[in-house]
Amino acid sequence: MRLVIRKTDDPILRQPTEEVAAFDMELQKLIDDMIETMRTDNGIGLAAPQIGVSKKIFICEFAGDKEAEIPEVPLTVMVNPKITHYSKEQRRMVEGCLSFPGLEILVKRPSKITIEGYDRYGKKIKIDADGLYSRVMQHENDHLNSTLLIDHIKEVNAVFIGTGSLGVPTLEAMATDPQYKIKLVVTSDFTATSRKVKLNLVEEIAKKYKLPILKTKNINAPDVIAKIKKANPEVVVMADFGQIIKSDLLNLPKYGVVNIHPSLLPRHRGASPIQQTILDGDKMTGVTLIVAGEKMDAGPIISQVSFKLTGSETSTILKDYAANAGASLLLNSLPYYLAGDLKPFDQKEAKATYTRLFKYEDGLVDSETDAATVERKIRAFDDWPKVHTKIKNLDVQILAAHFDPEHNLIIDRVKPAGKTEMTYADFQRGYHSELTFKA
Repeated sequence: MRLVIRKTDDPILRQPTEEVAAFDMELQKLIDDMIETMRTDNGIGLAAPQIGVSKKIFICEFAGDKEAEIPEVPLTVMVNPKITHYSKEQRRMVEGCLSFPGLEILVKRPSKITIEGYDRYGKKIKIDADGLYSRVMQHENDHLNSTLLIDHIKEVNAVFIGTGSLGVPTLEAMATDPQYKIKLVVTSDFTATSRKVKLNLVEEIAKKYKLPILKTKNINAPDVIAKIKKANPEVVVMADFGQIIKSDLLNLPKYGVVNIHPSLLPRHRGASPIQQTILDGDKMTGVTLIVAGEKMDAGPIISQVSFKLTGSETSTILKDYAANAGASLLLNSLPYYLAGDLKPFDQKEAKATYTRLFKYEDGLVDSETDAATVERKIRAFDDWPKVHTKIKNLDVQILAAHFDPEHNLIIDRVKPAGKTEMTYADFQRGYHSELTFKA
């Protein structure tokens, strides 16, 4: 029977456990239920307190992973266990726990142990374990001593760098993750213009969580570098910043500057990957974590996540999706990178493509522009620089359009200069004009 796993602040997880005295049928039923619960919940270990029983029992099992070269952990039942030897050699690895779903942290443990106890039938056993086998038994034995995963948290000092909305979910996720101590948030100090956001969302999130903020027009200035150095970051996380980072900062943290880039690098390096993805009609895109270097977006890849496109995304929608995907990718990947289990690999330079900053003129279209380009530009430039055309000396923004089943471009909404947004039908009636483009 599958049992309910106790979570996070359940007091039974902190209660002392008692030794098992009777190896009877009641114990056999409990162990069978624990095995079913562990397997059903995709765990590799389970201790009795996690299912509400304060007894010295734990189980573990893992099928192995040939690709990752992780050996099998045989189904093991330990009753009244005691670790009698720890190796001097230790290793940091990422651990999770069924009682703390979604939390994965770096934990430093002895590489090898000797553990003694009894099997489910009361027969004395002794196991010499190393690797994952050693680690999972140490983890489960912790539960029997009222020690939880969160007790092993060693905060990683981090600095976050970002200005645009792409990095907002990542900053918020790191600010609420107990294994990261954000010592400083660095963001651009810009003068608001008509096309720039009036509100720096990164700054607002930093204020929400009472994080130290440094606003700068030049992140490479000596005084700025000195302030970042004073924060003593082990890792710097960067997203959507808009300034070039030079070697003095790149070489400062132990684990480098980890950059979140919204494309499948090496495709679409540079300033406008999301807009270029839409303009090129890509069927697939994603988010890439790299170790930033002096050459823009060319650093070694830590990890990537990809997703299919429908062909109807605007840059605003795609950026929001990529922002959340990037936050998940970072939280899932960074602990393994810090532990050395994720080894960055070089990008394939021959496959690199590049993007650029777009200007107002890039949004201009006319009757000679083909319909497919117009439709893609409308979606790619929905934030900036918008799509605009001129008809009878009137400037008109084209805000939305779609293709009908016959692949004819249907204009949905427009905005004539000096007027409010309107439907295309209202525009036709009021201005007695048509917008036409090449098929």
